[in-house]
Amino acid sequence: MFDRYRDILSRPGAAAFAFSGLLSRLPGAMFNISLFLMVQIQYDSYEMAGRVIAIGTLAWAAQTVPTARLVDRLGQRTGMIPLVGLHVTGVTIAITTAMLRGPEVWLWVAAVLASLSGPLGSLTRARWSHILTSDQEIHTAFSLEGVLDEILYMGGPALSAILATQIYPPLGLLVGTSALLVGISILLSQTATEPPPRRDEGVGLGFKIPKIVIAVTVIAFALGTLFGTIDVSTVKLAEEQGVKWAAGIILAMLSFGSFLGGLFYGSRTWKASLERRLVAGSLLAAIGFWAMALMPNLGLFALCGFFAGATIAPIIASSDNAIQRSVKKAQLTEGLAWLRIGIGIGVAIGAWVAGALIERSGAHGGLAFTGVAAVFVAIAALAVSPWLGHRLGKRTPPADVYVEPPPAQPAI
Repeated sequence: MFDRYRDILSRPGAAAFAFSGLLSRLPGAMFNISLFLMVQIQYDSYEMAGRVIAIGTLAWAAQTVPTARLVDRLGQRTGMIPLVGLHVTGVTIAITTAMLRGPEVWLWVAAVLASLSGPLGSLTRARWSHILTSDQEIHTAFSLEGVLDEILYMGGPALSAILATQIYPPLGLLVGTSALLVGISILLSQTATEPPPRRDEGVGLGFKIPKIVIAVTVIAFALGTLFGTIDVSTVKLAEEQGVKWAAGIILAMLSFGSFLGGLFYGSRTWKASLERRLVAGSLLAAIGFWAMALMPNLGLFALCGFFAGATIAPIIASSDNAIQRSVKKAQLTEGLAWLRIGIGIGVAIGAWVAGALIERSGAHGGLAFTGVAAVFVAIAALAVSPWLGHRLGKRTPPADVYVEPPPAQPAI
């Protein structure tokens, strides 16, 4: 099961950039939940906390393509250093404002600045595409990236909840930012595996976004809406049952399910086509999270979350793979950024709406919206499924885009 992962990690420099990239992405697992909890604790308002998170996430989504294009053109080292500086500045303003209970508008400014962090999730994926040659290797590498992300999401939310509720409200933000500074410093020092800058004019996708990228982004948006509402609703549900700190544990169980699902998914060669896997995973996620929203107590809620979570890493890996096949290498960071834009905008809307509903109806209101969001995922997947099949199954890809070869071993 692990031979394929061992093979790609044995490439020169691969293990080093994979794990330093993992550390640099820790804010992805901690920033939103840490900022949400800090604001909610200091201002005693779920609606305000959801609003601040939504504004920051929208800003993150808006910056993703421009900063990804910047990194593609200038190189990772040159492009990322100033962006990390903006993130640190935003976190500093957020902590100062919240601890002094300053005006909400300064929290908006802080959330926007902290969200200008660049394409952190795409840096290592672009390096994999630079050093690997076959589609099967890249399938395994992207699955590994999904698994590594889930390691963060297993520990990040739990750590954030404990640090914020039991020790000091801003401590989750401080830990996440420190990890980013250490991880990105190590990652950017590894120049041997860094993709070369693409300084050619017109290298970006511009408005010529491949239809497959748009289709995958629609599914990502639906999933993001689901993620945003489940996070907020889980915090409130745990609080209503007197164990607010347990929200992080529940979210970690969801991520543990995703970790195992991604590990299994990336270790196999699948007979089903990529588009069928992507749609099937989306439908299973919709069913799992809809069932999760109906669970009557925290134990069953967490258990159902574990099985629902098993669909997430495979969906993200399949989405990354679909985009990687549909754009040129010079546009890969930007192409992958569109997936994160879809998730980011969805998370913003989900958190904002769920926060408002929780203020009025408690956890029940947030969970009702979770059920609606789950149905939305199924609708989105079915709506774009003919488009996915057409674009992946019948098109001739441009030069330097990888094409999946026939399975080299008995398929599952």
